[in-house]
This record gives sequence, C-alpha cells and structure tokens, in this order.
Amino acid sequence: MFIYDSVKKSKLRFEPQNEGKVSLYVCGPTVYDDAHLGHAKSALVFDLLRRVLEGEGYEVFFARNITDIDDKIINKALQSGLSTTEIAQRYSEAYHQDMAAIGVLPPTLEPKATESIDAMCEMIQKLLDKGHAYTISNGDIYFDTATDKGYLSLSNRQSDDNVSRVEKVSEKRHEADFALWKAVHDDSVSFDSPFGKGRPGWHLECSAMIERYVRSGDHPYAIDIHGGGADLLFPHHENEAAQTRCSSNHELAKYWMHNGFVTIGGEKMSKSLGNSFFLKDALKAYDGEVLRFYLLSTHYRG
Repeated sequence: MFIYDSVKKSKLRFEPQNEGKVSLYVCGPTVYDDAHLGHAKSALVFDLLRRVLEGEGYEVFFARNITDIDDKIINKALQSGLSTTEIAQRYSEAYHQDMAAIGVLPPTLEPKATESIDAMCEMIQKLLDKGHAYTISNGDIYFDTATDKGYLSLSNRQSDDNVSRVEKVSEKRHEADFALWKAVHDDSVSFDSPFGKGRPGWHLECSAMIERYVRSGDHPYAIDIHGGGADLLFPHHENEAAQTRCSSNHELAKYWMHNGFVTIGGEKMSKSLGNSFFLKDALKAYDGEVLRFYLLSTHYRG
C-alpha cells in the first residue's frame, strides 16, 4: 500500500511503526456553528482512509479532536447569551448527528480541548525548560520559532512568507512566533494553570493530545498518519510539528495527508467567505448516502 505524503510530495510505501497497527490523528471541528460541506469532505476522506486500512487488516486507532474553547466559541456565547459550554455541547451534538447521517464512523477517541488543559500545560513547561518558549510582560507565552532548526520544513516556506499570518505583538522576539498560552486578566473564560489564568493557543491542542493519548511506543514519530484539510498545513500543522519536535526527542507524524476543498465558483467553501451552506440543509434535500457519494466522487486531494 502506498500513501501520497503531502509534505514530501510523493507516494511512499506505507509501513506503520507498530506491525499490524495504525495510529491516525485528524484535526476535528471547532464547535461554534453547524458543519458545512467542507467539514463533511474532510471527515469523509479520512473515514474512507480508515475503512481502507481496516480492510487491509490493520487495527486502526483513530483520534479526532474537538476544539471546544476558542475565540469564535466565546464570541458566539456572548452573542447568544449562552455559556461556552452550552455552545460547544450544542454544536458537538449537531456535528455527530451530521457525520452519522453521511456514514462517518465515530473515532476511537475524541478528546476535547477543555479536558486536556493539563496535557497542554505539560508541553508548555517542557518547551520553557528547553529554551523553546518565553513569557512576555502580560503573561502570554510564545514559541520561539528561531530555536527550531526544522521550522518551515513541513510547508517549505521561506522565513519571511508567514509574517502577515500571525498577530503582531511588540514583545515577540520574532514575527513568526506564535502563542502557546494567552493570559487572561479579566472575568472572561479562562483556566487555572501553573502559568496563571488563561487559555491555550490553538496550535498547542493537537500536539499535546497526540502526545498524551495517541503516541504508542518509543518510535521516531509520535503517530503514523496526521490528516486534515489542505489549509491546515500552514500554519497549524507546521506549528504542531515544531512543538512536538522541540518538546520531545521525536517527530510528530511519519506520513502527512491533506484533503482538498469543496469549492463554490472556484473559491474554497468557507464560513468567513460567506459562500458555505450547512450539511444539515443539504441533508433535507438529499439522502446522506447520496451526499457521501458526491463528496467522494472527486480525488481526496482535489
């Protein structure tokens, strides 16, 4: 069996680190709204991959996280008058219903960000101890990208290509540095930590969850396959890989797979672009099996 690795940009023979077993991690939804067809596309691609691997006789451990704390969730809660917990629960349940309707199998494990704060704090502490992270005056903690010799090796970007993609903070050592922990000094949603009250950075979540829940054995890679949408290769997966590489003595994933987008008029379907429509609405017009066939009828990278 061969897998097209989207980092190496070539087909590689698939050889899992543990014979007969596969560890697969896919970035899941941020639950602040209903799922659109773009979410369904990614879920279906990796559902199919899982089924193929199981059909080949592998025992597959498939983890897909839920981001249940995020600025978008907080904003939705403020707009609706509900708590962030209520918002996350409402849209997590809706996501599960939509995925079941199009035949997506539930993951082996579905960790939530809010239940993994201690794992994230543990990784932050390791990065601080090893000199890969630093704290600024307001209590925020940043990853120091200049200390990682492998940074940008995943996306093959130049060091000045990503300046505009990150927030501008005057105390950051380098424009590309990204937040590991965001300190909270008011009454907004926060979590207790050894670093004070705050919220974790989004990129930290998956790295910490993989290390805590999915990694099996002392291997060169934490997991066999890491998947997600093509838009996650940079900066999300780049930053994930950096965190894992610098906090441990291994790389994050042996194989990287990224699915293409559902497009509308030549543009990626996205809530932010205002050109998306909800899966639940499509399901009112078409059977889930029809939508599954439609979304899988194009190549997964297309």
